[in-house]
Amino acid sequence: MDIRAELLREHSARQTKRLMQYACSHPRHFAELLKVFWYGTPRERQLAADVLGWVGEQRPKWLVPHVAGLLAAVDAGAEHHPAVRRCVARVLQFVAVPEEWQAPAFDTCMRLLVASAEPVAVKVYALSAAARLATPYPELAAEVLAAAESVLSTTTSAALHGRAGRELPKLRSVLREVLPG
Repeated sequence: MDIRAELLREHSARQTKRLMQYACSHPRHFAELLKVFWYGTPRERQLAADVLGWVGEQRPKWLVPHVAGLLAAVDAGAEHHPAVRRCVARVLQFVAVPEEWQAPAFDTCMRLLVASAEPVAVKVYALSAAARLATPYPELAAEVLAAAESVLSTTTSAALHGRAGRELPKLRSVLREVLPG
């Protein structure tokens, strides 16, 4: 299968699922998808990001060696479609981020969470990823909690409020364990 051609042939949930299954079936297919994600045209990168987000949920271990490249894709900023940032925030929810990349990954998630121009889906995934990265570190949990509460005070997004309803109690629990009341 030619992933690049298939991405451009049809953009649908069914096609995304089919390409995700193909990419998950063999590391070589996964490498093809990553190549399109990093080096394709803007439209190809956008479509590959959709598939890669699902692959990250199914095969998070395969993305561990690529964390630096994923973070670099977010740092490229405005030149990339928001789907690229959404993909990276999404996979950071599942990938065991190597220790040397935890601080940059956390900073990236926090930046995406508080950026007023980011789409809601990016913020939702960034909140979950930041919460997961912060859980072992109470001082970071407090930082995520404060940032999330600030963002929630300025939005009516049901998706963001719903995700916060799931993540913020976990962060508060981490803080209670460290600072018993």
